[in-house]
Amino acid sequence: MHKKRALSIFLALCAFAIFLFIVQPGDKLDNGIKNQKEQLHDYMKFHHINGVMLINDKKGQPIVVQNKETTGSSQIVNANQLFPIASLQKIMTGTAIYQLQQEKLLGWNTSLSNYYPQVSGSKDITIRELMNHTSGLVNNARPSSPLKNQKEQIAYMLNHMENDHLHTWDYQDVDYELLAAIISKQTNLSYNAYIQTDFAKPLKLQKVKDFSEVNQNEIPQPMSKNVDWHQVTVTTSSDFGAGNLFMSPIDYWKFVYNDVLKNPKMVNEYYHQAQHQTVAYFGGVYFNGDIIRANGSIPGYNCCFVANYKTKRMIMLFSNNINYLRLKVAANHILHAYMGDSWF
Repeated sequence: MHKKRALSIFLALCAFAIFLFIVQPGDKLDNGIKNQKEQLHDYMKFHHINGVMLINDKKGQPIVVQNKETTGSSQIVNANQLFPIASLQKIMTGTAIYQLQQEKLLGWNTSLSNYYPQVSGSKDITIRELMNHTSGLVNNARPSSPLKNQKEQIAYMLNHMENDHLHTWDYQDVDYELLAAIISKQTNLSYNAYIQTDFAKPLKLQKVKDFSEVNQNEIPQPMSKNVDWHQVTVTTSSDFGAGNLFMSPIDYWKFVYNDVLKNPKMVNEYYHQAQHQTVAYFGGVYFNGDIIRANGSIPGYNCCFVANYKTKRMIMLFSNNINYLRLKVAANHILHAYMGDSWF
């Protein structure tokens, strides 16, 4: 009896400790008052997040919330400064594929073998499976030095991928690397040229660059001493179509708000496609009811966005001093308070 009672007390104390950890000052965002910006800043400050958050104003324009956890000017994250968007790029690649699908240049059931027959099992892999990460393809290799251009990126991808033939959910960058290569083949443009022509120019995006065009001093430096520029360029160069782009947070906001949230036909199609698999994911975003979300992570940099595609309410976070686990925790707390939903 004494042991059971002691165990009960111990579990109660653990539960209370977890509660204290989760419900911290600044975690609760009251949507009914006007000082959301101050509350979000308080949250970032309390959790020592160096970076920027973007939220809607009443007209859908981004309000920038900045917190500085460093006195080093080179490490401060600015909303109009280039930032490696990592896997947040997948929604751009997915949107480009959707455009080609709408033009009937390809379909969800189009076989990968139409473009890359040399890939093992390509006849049994469709565009849909690349879009929802059920292709069975795997590639976790990294080059020893940055890949120089699209030709090298595609060659490296093709030489290092494997096929497990399972066709079950497996989040792999190689799916979107192949989609980027397909975009290039189908349009006779480089992938980066397509992004500039179809997204950057129409939306007047000023800060969109391929990794090869970026100088180290153009981005906020990582606050981790274990991350250097070599790691950043190796990672981004080998994430062709899935993380090779650097964008300013403001420009990324403009893209998502205008080319995703304002395209209900595309989002509804994505939602329909996402419902037919174990993980509700399609085209670069996860679905949960009316909410879409995505995370991006490379060494030294983490970012995310969550949006209600019906109300167009959205929040983004870009930071250079938290790891992926802290990103997920921050996303869960902030987005639960802001969107009324929990993700992780």
